[in-house]
Amino acid sequence: MVTFSSVEEQLKRAGCNFRWWGRPEIRELANVLMPDEIIYGCTNGRYEGGFALLCVTNHRLLLVDRKPMFLSLEDIRFDMISEIDFSARLLESTVNVMTPNRKLVFSSWSQHRMRKMLDYTQRRVMEVRQQYMVQQFQPAPLASQQQTAPLVGGLAMQGEGNQLMQSLPLNPYNRVPILMRRRRYPKFY
Repeated sequence: MVTFSSVEEQLKRAGCNFRWWGRPEIRELANVLMPDEIIYGCTNGRYEGGFALLCVTNHRLLLVDRKPMFLSLEDIRFDMISEIDFSARLLESTVNVMTPNRKLVFSSWSQHRMRKMLDYTQRRVMEVRQQYMVQQFQPAPLASQQQTAPLVGGLAMQGEGNQLMQSLPLNPYNRVPILMRRRRYPKFY
């Protein structure tokens, strides 16, 4: 388990030294982090549920909202993120994090920290996707190439492409079907 002092030390190294605002969220962060997790950026701000702390680590993006008798945690893994949008105005910046099943809109008055967190998150998302692409195009091991494919409907599904697809680890968040809606307009003759 991670201690509160180690969380404060990581926050100081990341340039996020919060004295007054967000102290309950930082205490809760000590309970949420894994022992090998490193904090790269953190900022206070607001989202649809109110005031919260947005934190980016080497494994995930965390939203911690701690109030008396209320706790809300959102854990967004880098492989779940499908899109990130950033906008900056005069006094605040907003980041939109889209996943296949959720959209998180977080606003903060610290544009520098938000931009730093956004850059790190984009880099990590690209690294995870590149690792997945490398795994996808690696040749299948020899032991799996010698196996025969099952017969389906009287046709044998044999070939190197099929064996390659069977050896891939599937990520359910990246394989979301695209829903299309087609309108049929009535014909007026």
